[in-house]
Amino acid sequence: MKPLFEDHNRPIRTGLRVAGFILLPVGAVFLLIGLVDFFSAFGGAGFPTKFWCAFVGLPLTAAGAGCLQAGYARKIGTYVAGESVPVVTESAKHLVRELRPEFGGGATSRSDAAANDSVGRMKQLNVLKEKGLISESEYNAKRAEILEHL
Repeated sequence: MKPLFEDHNRPIRTGLRVAGFILLPVGAVFLLIGLVDFFSAFGGAGFPTKFWCAFVGLPLTAAGAGCLQAGYARKIGTYVAGESVPVVTESAKHLVRELRPEFGGGATSRSDAAANDSVGRMKQLNVLKEKGLISESEYNAKRAEILEHL
């Protein structure tokens, strides 16, 4: 299935990737020039004259990194999902296996669930009969109905 807006997003994604690959290295070069000039001033090279390059390079580097992140968001997201979904699935399966007796009465299939439900219904029916709330014929009819559904 083709993702929604795939055709619309392709040129935008390509533009972000190109912009990122241009802005990131240009920004890194400006940042490096500014920082080298700044720190060389501590070594006695005089007053830093190109430190302004760091103020230009830092936003360019950040913008380039942001463009690359947006341009490769699908690939990054697909990779992360591919790595994490199996782990989450296995963890969920493990939790279900461990917690099933607590929440499901130990039922592992539909037939087990039906049997457990029938056992509960039979217990209820016996209580009603013992308390005299239903007659012997009503008890036998309901018992036969419960056994039929097993």
